[in-house]
Amino acid sequence: MKKLLITTLILLIQSYPSFGSVDGKGIVCKCLDCKLEHLDPSSYMPNNVPTEIGFHFKINKVAIYYIRKIGDKIKVGENIQTTLRKKKRFLSDENEIKWTYKDSLNIYAYTLNRKTLILSKMNITKTEKYNIRKCEPFSEIEFFNKMNKLSENYQNVYDNKPQKNKI
Repeated sequence: MKKLLITTLILLIQSYPSFGSVDGKGIVCKCLDCKLEHLDPSSYMPNNVPTEIGFHFKINKVAIYYIRKIGDKIKVGENIQTTLRKKKRFLSDENEIKWTYKDSLNIYAYTLNRKTLILSKMNITKTEKYNIRKCEPFSEIEFFNKMNKLSENYQNVYDNKPQKNKI
């Protein structure tokens, strides 16, 4: 009888729905509908088109990675503003992953739909959407490889583009 009770209990626990952990994973997101005034001001934007942005999840925290142009170099960089340098905690359930970020002017609410991989950046009260991005998931190593490859591709395009006032 005791074995039957334990077996039943184990089967009940395993039958509850679970959702995958995002620990050690990342997403790379491309703009579908972005308001330029709500993009990171140091993000690289060739022809006023925002480049991809990355989010890395590790130990219940998320960090944002941007593609930036510093001088003539295009590189991947984590948040450079002091207020953004700290990784932020995120909440996750089977439907969404949510976190907030504060810049020098605003507090933003991010929500990632786990099924559609659509990421929304909204005001903190979630009454207005500023940016909508489509994301692609990656393992930790693949995430950093993807972000570095994107920056290399943008660097190659930049290097091969005719530069004005170049001697």
